[in-house]
Amino acid sequence: MVGDAAAGQKAFAKCAACHTINGGGANGIGPNLAGIAGEGVATGRGGFAFSDALKGKGGKWDDATLDAWLTNPKGFAPGTNMTFAGITDAQERANVIAYLKSAK
Repeated sequence: MVGDAAAGQKAFAKCAACHTINGGGANGIGPNLAGIAGEGVATGRGGFAFSDALKGKGGKWDDATLDAWLTNPKGFAPGTNMTFAGITDAQERANVIAYLKSAK
């Protein structure tokens, strides 16, 4: 599914309560997400304290991994600290992923 980064930026508003997405920006309650696409899961992010559940996942934040995470964070990494329930709409997830990929 092809995402629309502009629509994803609007949808990201629900994420902004906990996450920043400006390059070099500080972490919030959750990690800064600028440049996250393609990086290792639960790595870097200016020393953000990731949960052991997420650290144990391994792999990279590719489209499939981001989609699984955004669908159901607690299902993806049981025990995660992230309380967000997920995004049920596949197109909205694709849009958010496109936005995350565009944010450096």
